[in-house]
Amino acid sequence: MEQKSTSIWKSTLLSGVYLAIALILISVIFYVTGNSFSKLSQYLSYPVMLIGIILGQISYKKELEGYITYGQAFGAGVLTLVFASFISGIYTYLLFEIIDPSLQEQLRIFTEEQIVSQGRVPEEQIDMAVNMAAKFQKPVIMFVMAVFGGALIGSIISLITSIFIKKNPSDEVPE
Repeated sequence: MEQKSTSIWKSTLLSGVYLAIALILISVIFYVTGNSFSKLSQYLSYPVMLIGIILGQISYKKELEGYITYGQAFGAGVLTLVFASFISGIYTYLLFEIIDPSLQEQLRIFTEEQIVSQGRVPEEQIDMAVNMAAKFQKPVIMFVMAVFGGALIGSIISLITSIFIKKNPSDEVPE
């Protein structure tokens, strides 16, 4: 059976947009409730990413008339999360740079509290550690890290989900 030619870009972009909307909604809910740096938001985001990747892979599989190779499923999953990360990274940039610039200082204070509470860093090095962390907490750096982090997380998740999503035409058992 010959697969029809379809664009992985269109399918994964649409799935990525939906996933980005879900991730942004989670972020907005935690921002509005004053819990912007809560670990719970991260813990909620991972299952949402997993579901978004799976739905992106299944959507692309449907466009390919029900057949998808492991490589195609992997590519669809990674691209879905890269697109979602790019869009949610833009949101994060806008949030920290334009919507609420005070979040940068709040994040610096939160980071300092975390470093102190862990007790792993000697007191005389706390300022140095906070300053080092602050360099990575600038909106532009956060955007870049979101895109590359999305690609990495998308790769890891897609390596696993692609095993279950793939369906080669040769996998069909004749009756």
